[in-house]
Amino acid sequence: MVDLLHHYSKQLGDTPPVQSLVDKAQASTRRAGGAAVVKRARQLRPEEIEALINHYREHGSVTTAAKAVGITRQTAGRYLSDAGIVTVRRMSDADIARAREAHEAGTSVHSIARIIGFSPHTVAKALK
Repeated sequence: MVDLLHHYSKQLGDTPPVQSLVDKAQASTRRAGGAAVVKRARQLRPEEIEALINHYREHGSVTTAAKAVGITRQTAGRYLSDAGIVTVRRMSDADIARAREAHEAGTSVHSIARIIGFSPHTVAKALK
């Protein structure tokens, strides 16, 4: 309360009555310390979860599936993970060996990435 009084005492013009400042502070949706109240992610209905899973299987992208259902990528990943779907793909040793052979033969990183189905950044990191 002292912070509110201090803040408003520096304002020019009319200062609101002390009781109105106290009422505003008590009605505030913010917690003490200034942190906003955290909202929980929207819960999907079973048919929306099924649509999310189908969209992911069709397109292979968590981000695209999340946008189609109207949720964040992180929430979509959690729903897919809860459904037993592994969404993280890592380069196997065989993929890395194949990329190295192609790179030594003179193939560009972008071409290798297109061939084996990973991003050019992932391929470049594997070749280092």
